[in-house]
Amino acid sequence: MDEREMHRKILELTEDNNRLLRKMRRGAIWGGIFKLIWLAILIGVPVYLYVTFLQPILGDVINTIETVQDTGEQIQGLGSGLGDQLRSFFDQLKGAQDGVEFPTI
Repeated sequence: MDEREMHRKILELTEDNNRLLRKMRRGAIWGGIFKLIWLAILIGVPVYLYVTFLQPILGDVINTIETVQDTGEQIQGLGSGLGDQLRSFFDQLKGAQDGVEFPTI
């Protein structure tokens, strides 16, 4: 094998190696792009579904809970006011009829 033939063979191997390295680099770049797209889908779809569907439902549920709590507080306020009104009513009845006994609250 003479020197010229050996240089030609080295040149062929180098060109083949260069083609393989370029394919590998291109594959790595496309792989990175597809990974980014996949991560965007994995993060974006749940966020989109939450904002579109779940948030309005949860907002309605929270508003309903707050309304029920406010109503409960109002009922408690009425209950204490009712007790005071009943006491004053029984006191008035006691004043009107001295001989009749009424339950105390």
